[in-house]
Amino acid sequence: MTTTPSTLDPLGTSEIGTRLRVGFITHLDQHADVTTVYRDNVRLIQQLEQLGYDSAWIATRHFFSGWAALPSPYTFLGAAAISTSRIALGTAVLPIVLDDAVRAAEEVSVLDHLSHGRVLLGLGKGVPSDSFHVFEAWKPDRDRNFEEKIDTLNWALAGSRVEGGTASIWPENEALVGREFVGSSNIDTIRYAARSGIGLILERFGNGPERTPAARAGFQERQAASVREYRRVFAETWGAERTPYVITSRSTFPGATTAQALAEAGDAAARWNEYAGQIGRTDLTQSRADQLLSDNFAWGDAEALADDLLADPTIALTDELVLGIHPVTHTIDETAEKARILIEEVVPLVEPRWRAAREELGLATPVEVGA
Repeated sequence: MTTTPSTLDPLGTSEIGTRLRVGFITHLDQHADVTTVYRDNVRLIQQLEQLGYDSAWIATRHFFSGWAALPSPYTFLGAAAISTSRIALGTAVLPIVLDDAVRAAEEVSVLDHLSHGRVLLGLGKGVPSDSFHVFEAWKPDRDRNFEEKIDTLNWALAGSRVEGGTASIWPENEALVGREFVGSSNIDTIRYAARSGIGLILERFGNGPERTPAARAGFQERQAASVREYRRVFAETWGAERTPYVITSRSTFPGATTAQALAEAGDAAARWNEYAGQIGRTDLTQSRADQLLSDNFAWGDAEALADDLLADPTIALTDELVLGIHPVTHTIDETAEKARILIEEVVPLVEPRWRAAREELGLATPVEVGA
């Protein structure tokens, strides 16, 4: 039986929102030797579990976009599932619009059974590409296709009988519906997630005109407004029958001092910033600090990072905070050490103030397990 929180839980009967759950994300972008990258990142997830993280998330992208080396999560997370016992395993995000939804349901159901109910299924439309038409499942209307895919995915997870046939989908896993998360900045898609009673996962940085230092605060406020709308529609649709579940991802780079953190992050993010500049996502004439701020990236000592996170209005509205050091490129051991600092030094400064902010917002919900 899974102990991972679920939106299917009635309001007030799970730990969602009663404590700050914390995850860590890897893009599997450390270097070009994918054999080593895959094995090293399984080792990273094992270390994250030992450090006490609630969840480990992997970026799933096609065509090696942004050097993210994992086009499909199933085999990798299967290896992680049998190498760990407690930590939840998340996809950030599975571009379901490019997949056969029934086959995806079979894959994630097997994976969830293999992990004893630890999958957190982030679903999205994929990083935009001019090459997605190579996939047979691709359709130009991404928004409509996305909703249709999720509906079909859930139909399959329910173990439904095939219309016009004698077979039923196997293995079924209806519990996964409560551990699905829509990853989107489209407000209509966010409302769809709320009406469907499933979770919401927010990206780390903005798009287009939001990718400037001056627009950073506005991007964060837009995300906060999106979460408020998600919670409003969710409550209007489900009342106390289900529990809203919001996950927010943020890039955070710790250092002994804020100045040292910036110097190290600037060096280690140089490859990413050069790439981002080539595709028009970063202004390379800006300072390194401003280039990182364009990615909504935070750096500093523990107190500086905690202050930066808590200044973001989205964080108080968030049930699970997923941290990572991307776009900085480090070895797995260096990444694990940064993850240790975040969970042991930064999170303890964030959690009490997060809890106080939740109480002010009226979001604190007592747990009545077994009610």
